Amino acid sequence: MKISAFFFAQLRRIAWVFILMCSPAIFSQMTPHQTVLILQAGLEDNGLPTQHWLKAIEKRHDAETLAGFAKTARPYNDAEALWQQLIMKKLPAWTAMIDSMRIPFSGIAAPDTVYILPGNQGGSDAFISAPITICFNLEKMGQFYGAATSAANDGRIDRFFAHEFTHVLHKVWRQQNPQKIETPLERALWECMTEGLGNYRSLSAKWMAGKGILSDHANKVLDRLQPIFVERISALATADETTADSLLKGLSTGRFDRKWGALPVALWLAQEAQGNDENLRTWVNLGTTGILKLARKYLPENLQKRIEGINVN
Repeated sequence: MKISAFFFAQLRRIAWVFILMCSPAIFSQMTPHQTVLILQAGLEDNGLPTQHWLKAIEKRHDAETLAGFAKTARPYNDAEALWQQLIMKKLPAWTAMIDSMRIPFSGIAAPDTVYILPGNQGGSDAFISAPITICFNLEKMGQFYGAATSAANDGRIDRFFAHEFTHVLHKVWRQQNPQKIETPLERALWECMTEGLGNYRSLSAKWMAGKGILSDHANKVLDRLQPIFVERISALATADETTADSLLKGLSTGRFDRKWGALPVALWLAQEAQGNDENLRTWVNLGTTGILKLARKYLPENLQKRIEGINVN
């Protein structure tokens, strides 16, 4: 049975009530730089994508494809509507998480406002648009992870938010700490750092056996991915622009357990943190130069030797 237009109207009203509750007057007595999360509508009442959503996905598609999305009405189906409800329910809890997510980033303030934008066409499951908009493609969330009402997805959506909000913070950090990202190797190392820290936030309980201790599953995946990491980084050290794209493929995209750059870094950071994110500040502050140092600390000796001569300024 389809959810009625009245139901969606109610959702929209609830969203605006939340926004009004998060007005500067309400937050004036909170600590400085308290971030307000504001829900934006990704769909119009008629099911067409809003301009907010079209703007969020415009760099992912050519003009013709984007125009097609703009003309295609796709009201949320029942499963997508439940994901929308879950996201709305999570906003207060997510706001409470922000201070802890700032810990690895010393000396920066989180943005005053971050927008949460659900939609259902043309985007990956979760992604950042511009510096301060976190997007969720509810179609993909349902396809990849099943029902929003499952116990697993209650925790999963928190990890998605933490991952994407970490990217928001990293963008702020980079503004204050400019990085030299010109060569294919430098681009790879920066992506390893940003996506590695993001994927650190994405780690579920199956990856950890305790504070700083990897599970058997994590160690098996790490044993498989670390040689790929070394092979790709070694090749990228001498790659030109014509070969870089193929070497970078899969660094932080595709199946979670196949991300050859982001996941090893995430697992190394988890060992480094030992349950205390203050331990990550050193690595964040090193920027692109930190990844090779981190790799040499955690790679097996035979793999360490293969990247000994690789350095960046």
